[in-house]
Amino acid sequence: MCCKLVRVSVVAALALLTLVPLRAAEKSKEPLVERVRKAIDAGVRYLRDQEKGTGNWEAVDKSSVGMPGGWSSLAMLAMLNAGVRPDDPIIERGLKYLRTVERRQTYVVSLQTMVFAETGRNEDRQRIQANVDWLIAGMVRENGRCKGWGYGNTIPNNHMTDNSNTQYALLGLHAGRQAGAKIEREVWQAIQDYYVETQRPDHGWIYNSAMQERTLTMTTAGLCGLLISGMELNAGREVLRPDGTATNCGVYAENKPATDALGWIAGKFQVNLRRHTYYNLYGIERAGRLSGQRFFGKYDWYREGCEFLVGAQREDGSWQETDGRDGWPIISTSFALLFLSKGRTPILISKLAHGPGEDWNNDRNDARNLVEYASKEVFRKLPLAWQIFDTRRIEAPTDEAVLGLVGDLLQSPIVYFNGHKDPRLTGVQKKLLQQYVEQGGFILAEACCGQREFDQGFRALMRELFPDNPLKKLGPEHPIWRAHAAVPPGSFALEGIDLGCKTVVIYSPQDLSCLWEANQVQGERALLAFRLGGNIIAYATGMEPPKARGTQVEVIHEDAEGKEIPRGFLKVAQLRHDGDWHPAPNAMRTLMDHLRKSAQLDVTLQTKAVYANDPDLVDFKFLYMHGRANFVFSPEAVKNLRTQLEMGGLLFADACCGQKAFDTSFRDLVSQLFPDRKLEPIPLTDDLYSKEVNGSAVTTVRCRTTVPGDFRELAPYLEGIKVGNRWAIIYSKYDIGCALEKHQSTDCLGHDHDSALRLGSAAVLYALKR
Repeated sequence: MCCKLVRVSVVAALALLTLVPLRAAEKSKEPLVERVRKAIDAGVRYLRDQEKGTGNWEAVDKSSVGMPGGWSSLAMLAMLNAGVRPDDPIIERGLKYLRTVERRQTYVVSLQTMVFAETGRNEDRQRIQANVDWLIAGMVRENGRCKGWGYGNTIPNNHMTDNSNTQYALLGLHAGRQAGAKIEREVWQAIQDYYVETQRPDHGWIYNSAMQERTLTMTTAGLCGLLISGMELNAGREVLRPDGTATNCGVYAENKPATDALGWIAGKFQVNLRRHTYYNLYGIERAGRLSGQRFFGKYDWYREGCEFLVGAQREDGSWQETDGRDGWPIISTSFALLFLSKGRTPILISKLAHGPGEDWNNDRNDARNLVEYASKEVFRKLPLAWQIFDTRRIEAPTDEAVLGLVGDLLQSPIVYFNGHKDPRLTGVQKKLLQQYVEQGGFILAEACCGQREFDQGFRALMRELFPDNPLKKLGPEHPIWRAHAAVPPGSFALEGIDLGCKTVVIYSPQDLSCLWEANQVQGERALLAFRLGGNIIAYATGMEPPKARGTQVEVIHEDAEGKEIPRGFLKVAQLRHDGDWHPAPNAMRTLMDHLRKSAQLDVTLQTKAVYANDPDLVDFKFLYMHGRANFVFSPEAVKNLRTQLEMGGLLFADACCGQKAFDTSFRDLVSQLFPDRKLEPIPLTDDLYSKEVNGSAVTTVRCRTTVPGDFRELAPYLEGIKVGNRWAIIYSKYDIGCALEKHQSTDCLGHDHDSALRLGSAAVLYALKR
């Protein structure tokens, strides 16, 4: 009877697999993130073609004659942000040309400064300072007050200014300061005062005094002016007191004008702005990135812009409209590339807006500064970004709608929130956070200024969201103290919540955000705070940076509770044992969901937990085993499991985070199951890795094999036991289960998530096809 049951299961599974090629042939629409990548590559090729080895782009169109160096600077800036290396010959030629351009015009000097800052050559340091000094000298003042910038010294004694020249002067100054140029605080204060004073009663900005219409391009410029000047004036604004609180926490002179401007932009948002579409898009990208806003009102600004740009690109890779500045393809293509490339920067941290008012944002630059630190020190200068994720006014009446939000939020591996008051989250936000963590996300929270009200509220929230997983103090052995840089254990009072393979919530009842806000790493406490932040990020991500913004993340949609499993569906059993058998409770659910979507397999997401001596073991062709500690099987369990494996079953197992205790016990179990055999390496030429089984051959994986250490590209290493001509046991001494859950950490020996999916899928498909 048992043999008959297994035979029916195998035949049904093989019948289902015959449908896979047909379903896989149904090509879905190419993901937007991939269309954006191709658009960027084509745009860069177009700009390369236009340079023609001359070192400049001014020769392309006589329209550029009045602004020598302007088109070249913009094209080079676009290419650099799109991934062209600073030592590329085309950039070398462009730099040589730009160094000959005379300082005469605000636009050109500003863009030229941005290029010099982006390439970072020592020989251009003095040029950057000289450009900054020229821009400061070109600020038009009246009675000592800043009145903005005009075109420069092309027209002697012309004091006409406009907000377009002014925004580029500000961008040049900001880039110069970031490259090390000296700028007095008074300059930034004058700029901030200018933007506050020139904001119109309806909260927008105009181009100049002769044109009173409030415009989207000038309002995004005004918002960016407030944000940049505010960032530059932020140093020293807060001072920590001995009791852990800070002066001026949450106090920003530009808060209301910036909030009002965001409201204006949300109400007037549009992508296609006749005659100024690409200039408009670059301003929108900058405003979205600097403010951290994912949405302007109801508009996902990056998605809206990407959808427009990938549809508007011409066959030669350029962007060009019929009139205005949009008719100049060098300019339009450069602005389009700046939007696409800077906007797609991976999101490392999402800052969660919560509760009424702005208590969630007392330290407006904390996430920005922490991400900049991580970008430089943890991820080796990889560009990374942050965003504000505000779901307070979003309606998600169904679980499906909540999962849609979870998919968006999972594009960033860390959610961060803090405050002074009780964090009163909406029902949607609570479901969102709970699902976000279960599907691989990580929460970082802290009580700003050590405020007791937030502390009590946060603890109550965690008890509600994770009732079976309490907050616990992190001991000195926790890898959080050494994941990136050495931080003395206990120097900060950290607590955490463990879920499965790792700590998924880190909480500090002491202030960290004010230290990150100050952005000064010279003091011992401030330096430790940034190192600790780097450690948390390294641990949370497993040293794997997030993917480009817009990359779709698989979200598991649960089968309805009590759903009857149709005949022929693949069911997975996880073997229980006496040694921490369930550290990755969602590993198989994740793998089955992936196979359902990628291979169109008919599978059930629910995994059945069974003991090896359970009579029902015969119902399962695919068995999974995972753990981190020693274990022992009874003789009865060994016998029952061996029978199942000899009758066609397959046992897929891995050591949680490469734990030696489990590895030793598993090898002992194998010797009991098959005394005359030992685990042997599965050769790369085996069917398990083949194109016929997997659709594409599995030739390499990414795996961390030492701690400390990074993921490395390696040939897959699995071991197995054969029964007849098939593998009955497939085993990895390196972790797969935690990686499937996206809960691998820096102290975890094992694979990255994508590699875990490939190896797990290979094992399942092999079991069905053999």
